[in-house]
Amino acid sequence: MGERLRLADVEHLPTDELETLISDRFDNLVTAAVAEATNGYIPQRTRRLLRKAEWRLDWQDALLCACGELQVATERMRYTGDPRLEVTERRLRRVRLRTNEAGVLVKKLRRTDFHNSTERKSGTSSRLTAEGWLRNAFPDEYAELLHQERARRNVDDVPKDPSFRDVYEQIEYAWARGRLTAPRTADVDALLAATDTHTRLAAADDAKDQEGRNPALRHPLLLGRWESALAELGEMTVKAARAQTPHALGTLPDDFYALPPAEATGVLNARRFLAAVQQRRLECKRYVRQITQALRERAREQPQVIALTEAKAEASRLLVERHPSEYAFIRAVLRPYEERDGFLPLSLVSGARRAAIKQHVVAALADGTWTHQPTDSPCRP
Repeated sequence: MGERLRLADVEHLPTDELETLISDRFDNLVTAAVAEATNGYIPQRTRRLLRKAEWRLDWQDALLCACGELQVATERMRYTGDPRLEVTERRLRRVRLRTNEAGVLVKKLRRTDFHNSTERKSGTSSRLTAEGWLRNAFPDEYAELLHQERARRNVDDVPKDPSFRDVYEQIEYAWARGRLTAPRTADVDALLAATDTHTRLAAADDAKDQEGRNPALRHPLLLGRWESALAELGEMTVKAARAQTPHALGTLPDDFYALPPAEATGVLNARRFLAAVQQRRLECKRYVRQITQALRERAREQPQVIALTEAKAEASRLLVERHPSEYAFIRAVLRPYEERDGFLPLSLVSGARRAAIKQHVVAALADGTWTHQPTDSPCRP
């Protein structure tokens, strides 16, 4: 699984080399995140790397993992009177501050992604909105034009991907069709054929041992079973760990320090294991996120997908040519709502207000009443 990174290494490593290490292993990313949060000598280029758009979600997950690890460490140190407690608590506070910063940056990233999304661009464009509503008003004509354009580009008979129950079924479908390159090893085959209990035990062993990791669990075909096993382990451990939920440790109960030593040690051990399980769940989520992102990018680059997109755009254009007056009517309805020429406000991208305007427009086109409405005084819902 690649070289294991040590905390003291981070400040000395060139950022390019560090990026390779944190790409190969999630626990290396956790180490780098802790070092960046607690070490004032980390190169600025490394700090900028973790805050890049493509790393922010991973950085946030790594910090959440580090918070869990450091929390259970401070709990054990406080209970045993370990002299390193003060240093570890200070490290935990700094990591939590970084976690808050990462949360703010992730929210900003999601807002940016939405602003750049197809839904947002289509929804705020008066032209694209009008074309979409015209297609709704004349669905049979649009279907005919689309069929012609698809046939002209030799993509009329391209089969569509089926609907998937979940992301893991989508990943398995992609792997079976060669869209993912991940060889099936003997260990992968063994886990695929194993019982749920055996898989859960393998996941537990992987969570307990930072050094003896099981790379087979990270195979695309096993991510679903791995996540399910981790979820079961969390449910099985939450009571013994006196945790808030399987996803959050929470604080130790008030009566913890009154417990017999053996019972208190059992609680601390359970909390440490639960923190490790939570870390693995975030790691699994990261693999899924990386795979689905790669699949989306590859799909957009496929010639057939590009041709289908072009066919849809051309069919919409031809429909506008067939019905120029109806299209002009829709644009007239939308014009009073525009915040600037040709652009609708974000508040009108979705919601009941937009749906009501669309319903009124399509109904007027269907019953012919649109011809009685002047373009300078468009209909309103």
